[in-house]
Amino acid sequence: MLRTTLARIQSGANWPAILGLWSATGVLTLIMNGTDLPFSTPTIEDHSGGLRILDMRFSYGPEEANSLFEALGTEGRRAYIMLHLIPDMLFPMAYALAFACTSAWFLVRVVPSDHPLQWLSLTPLISGVADIFENLSLVVVNLSYPVPIDWLAHIASVLTKIKFGLMPVGVVLLGVMGLLWFVRGRPESKVPTGK
Repeated sequence: MLRTTLARIQSGANWPAILGLWSATGVLTLIMNGTDLPFSTPTIEDHSGGLRILDMRFSYGPEEANSLFEALGTEGRRAYIMLHLIPDMLFPMAYALAFACTSAWFLVRVVPSDHPLQWLSLTPLISGVADIFENLSLVVVNLSYPVPIDWLAHIASVLTKIKFGLMPVGVVLLGVMGLLWFVRGRPESKVPTGK
């Protein structure tokens, strides 16, 4: 399954797809963080009296989650669920695929398509999957309020750390691969034709 995923990412790593994914990532970022829509981060933080949402904290525990849900009130909790189930479910898919396809585009030009380094292009997918499960965990914890589900809040926090921990890896990987591609004279793809 992983080999098939890698092959699909490699074959789908073309500039129209990459630009489309980065555009979707930008639009979703704007919707979630730069608007006053009912489910945007600024609107949710207004409901909370300025408390940051859990997704934007590197670490939190059940107490912080409970405090946020209490501060949000019913309307704020509903908006937070909408954020998680609509734009913030699409956002990890967009950014993970954007990073993966861009990394794969450079990697297939820097090393052979069957080289072990090719697996690095799947790293952003781990971050995206962690983000999706973080969102789902926070939805369940939110829906259970005022009854806490401490173990799930802990899992959500671990998933947040994985998400944020792997994002810089993707950025560094892109930078290194782009630099290698440029230094080596911008070579063509090493994926054999017919794949």
